[in-house]
Amino acid sequence: MATGILIVSHSEKLAEGIVELISEMANDSVVIKQAGGTEDGRLGTDAVRVQAAIESMADCGAILIYCDLGSSIISSEMAIEMLDDDALREKVQIVDCPIVEGAFTGVVQASLTEDAAEIVAVSEQARELRKQS
Repeated sequence: MATGILIVSHSEKLAEGIVELISEMANDSVVIKQAGGTEDGRLGTDAVRVQAAIESMADCGAILIYCDLGSSIISSEMAIEMLDDDALREKVQIVDCPIVEGAFTGVVQASLTEDAAEIVAVSEQARELRKQS
């Protein structure tokens, strides 16, 4: 069963760019979506857009959300609460990591395993990645 990766950003362009980047590392066992910006194209987040993205990945075994800033987390939490399907709600988790590095390492790991806890652990380790020695 596929793993869902959802990018939630205040910027639709940023979310699209992250999806473009991480899609290069994904295989068929990973479904990647984004819910960036607001419905009318402004900067911000929208719990309804996040909810719709989650629901579009209902067939995934796990849905992992990668957020950029504080209110994207709040919108994601609200979206999860708004889900009518308890089974779907249980599959969704917000990952506490840097959005680019975490999503990148997460999608690589999701291409290797369906174990959501392992994917989350690898994503969270992205906090420790050094860009220079």
